Amino acid sequence: MSRQVVLGFAFTLASAFFFAVSGAVAKTMYATGWTPGSVAFVRLTGASLLLAAPTLWQMRGRWGEVREHWRTVLIYGLAAMAGCQGFYFVAVQELTVTVALLLEMTAPIMIVFYLWAATRVRPVALTFLGVIVSMAGVVLVLDFRGAHLTGFGVVMALLAAVCLAIYFLVSSQSSISLPPFAFTGLGMTIGAVVIAALNLLGVMPAVFRTADVVFAGRTMSWLWPLAMLVLFTIGAYGFGILGLRLVGATVGAFVNLVEVPLAALAAWFVLGELPTSIQLVGGVFILIGIALVKWGDVRAARAGTPETRAERRARRREERAARAARAAQPAAGASTEPL
Repeated sequence: MSRQVVLGFAFTLASAFFFAVSGAVAKTMYATGWTPGSVAFVRLTGASLLLAAPTLWQMRGRWGEVREHWRTVLIYGLAAMAGCQGFYFVAVQELTVTVALLLEMTAPIMIVFYLWAATRVRPVALTFLGVIVSMAGVVLVLDFRGAHLTGFGVVMALLAAVCLAIYFLVSSQSSISLPPFAFTGLGMTIGAVVIAALNLLGVMPAVFRTADVVFAGRTMSWLWPLAMLVLFTIGAYGFGILGLRLVGATVGAFVNLVEVPLAALAAWFVLGELPTSIQLVGGVFILIGIALVKWGDVRAARAGTPETRAERRARRREERAARAARAAQPAAGASTEPL
């Protein structure tokens, strides 16, 4: 395994860790009266302010690249920042957290089938097997038996999954030369503006409290989990871009499934919620699925890039044109003088 792949896995795992811990930290704040709208606003606003100076420093003389990739930057801010959090928190209002998270974790499957449709290249069998095993692991970890579903909640959770898939696809684009943390800062600024607008419009009401919180069995000031939430948000998205640019969207999306067992461990440490034996088995399934996806990716790379349907049609047209040209040559070179 190359050094690039190892680094990609390390960065992506770090991103999943920060995402997982952020959920447990946010839950300690919900217990004192904070709302999803206020937490999302503070996360994005605080992170964008901390990244403002590094972003401006790294973007010296490079604003032309932002103008060149402005659509990508805008989509990243709208989908990866505002969309992922906004749709998910709305879904949680209609569904249990378990079901909403499970539906959001269908993003890797969306990526596999999106790439299949976009490239017309069928994924290898190991990739399909990895999809099945990983999603079975997610089901075991989340264990959503007895959950009550609403159509609106399901739609919101699936829209969160679409935004998560966009995050993986955009973050993995190596053609974007913008520095990862500057790219993150720009996206967070856009996301913070969108969430602030939703707060003002009452779509995601924001309630702020200054009461002490109970964190890992200890009572502390609300400023400590708030600071952790902002820093973990920067780490989650920053390391996520670094990792996805090295391992790609498909593999990165499945590595991100480790967020589920990591979130269970974080909940155990911070909130005292112990993972069950079924959740532990599910975590093993997720890891096996990730390994299968990566194995399939390596085998596909060794076998060479398969010919797409469009490429196959173009090749056949060229072959027919070549045959027609060869058939016309004797006729064109034949003598027209009478015998």
